[in-house]
Amino acid sequence: MVLSQSNSRSGPVDVASLIPGWSDRGTGSLARRLAHAIRNGIESGLIGDGVRLPPERSLAAALAISRSTVATALDELRSDGLVVSRQGSGTIVVGPGSRVVAGSRIAEHFGGWTGIDLAAGNPPDASHLPSVSIDVADLVATGEGPGVQPLGLIALRTAVADRLTERGRLTDIDQVHITAGAHQAVSVAIRSLLRPGGVLATEDPSYPGIFDIADGVSARVAPVRSDSEGLIPADLERVLSEDRPAVLYMQTGPHNPLGHVTGPGRLRALAEILDRHSTPVIEDTTLADLAFGGRVGPELADLCRATTVIGAGSLSKVVWGGLRIGWLTGPAHFIERSKYVRLGSDLGPAVPSQLLSIKLMPHLEEIAAKRRATLEKSARLAVDQIQAELPDWRVEMPAGGSVLWVAVPTPDTGPFVQLAARHGVRVAPGAIARSDRVPGPYLRICVDRTPEHVEEGLRRLGLAWHELTASPGYIPG
Repeated sequence: MVLSQSNSRSGPVDVASLIPGWSDRGTGSLARRLAHAIRNGIESGLIGDGVRLPPERSLAAALAISRSTVATALDELRSDGLVVSRQGSGTIVVGPGSRVVAGSRIAEHFGGWTGIDLAAGNPPDASHLPSVSIDVADLVATGEGPGVQPLGLIALRTAVADRLTERGRLTDIDQVHITAGAHQAVSVAIRSLLRPGGVLATEDPSYPGIFDIADGVSARVAPVRSDSEGLIPADLERVLSEDRPAVLYMQTGPHNPLGHVTGPGRLRALAEILDRHSTPVIEDTTLADLAFGGRVGPELADLCRATTVIGAGSLSKVVWGGLRIGWLTGPAHFIERSKYVRLGSDLGPAVPSQLLSIKLMPHLEEIAAKRRATLEKSARLAVDQIQAELPDWRVEMPAGGSVLWVAVPTPDTGPFVQLAARHGVRVAPGAIARSDRVPGPYLRICVDRTPEHVEEGLRRLGLAWHELTASPGYIPG
């Protein structure tokens, strides 16, 4: 039975009856064990969203403990955001459904955090960048008048087009749309290609934000299975034949979160299938410059002949996330359409960020090489630490990027992620990268931090893991 606000009427829930034997479970003080028992009831759904807990004095009497013990336990639950106390209403449970913005995986796991954050995959700061600056003269020199240009400054669009042309893909300025990062680029592309309620095919697992974007247009996600080399051609064929998606989203370059890089042979096989079905593709190359062995080519945009390939790129991972500069590339008629889709939400990218980007573009290869070396070292140190300190976890060295995909011997890493947060370290459960959010044994750990932060964060994860496995209720996966 689940006790919710609707079935508990206006009175407080009988907590004592829901946590029998609580004092004999777990370790630590009575207050800690009580908090743990109530927390389990909330996270399991036994104690539902919105129910009112008994007053401290009543709960203490029912459990035969002191009121101060109850107060300490409730303080811990309040600090974890599991309950709130309201004047005149008492202490109210805030269950998972109330704490998470519906459909928003980014908001759930990548918001503000005061501890060690190994969840968000962005450069921690801009200290690795060369010295560049802009002034009022630069703003005037753009020749863009009021500065509102939905497709972006001509100079930056030209720089992006030139960079693609230098790689062998002839690109004109009218084939480039500057966006506020790759997330917006993908969002605009999907809204340009997919009607509300349509079908979006995507890798599973995949970039967590793609599922937020899909939810935003009420899309049905058709997951395509992948292996260590990328999308499985036979499964892509099946999905395109059975689900007939309006568009496929996929990453080339290091995969977030799996860490593999799709090789030329596999890409050619995928391109043949996509051409045969004429299925448009959004090719996300945001992490392509962060492959530890150097950028891999060709890409789908170089291989597909009959279908439309829309490119999505960004400076966020190579340069700095706070710059908020990305881009869409594709046929000129698609770029024109995407402009009007974008105008439904904002009027164009910020000019100062674009000017900084223009000055950074000539240094991009140097910046990317430095970032690759830093990330490869960080990933290697993290993999070595996990293998040494947590030998029952399984992790492989990624081919690039900043994320480790770690298999943990537990059927659901969700509760462990919450326990880790109480140890002062944030990571994301693997379910955040799955289309159906089904719990599983994976963690998504970002190592794009200083070595000291990563080392300490992994140490705290180890402490949390030892606490979990030492509890009487632990069941190995």
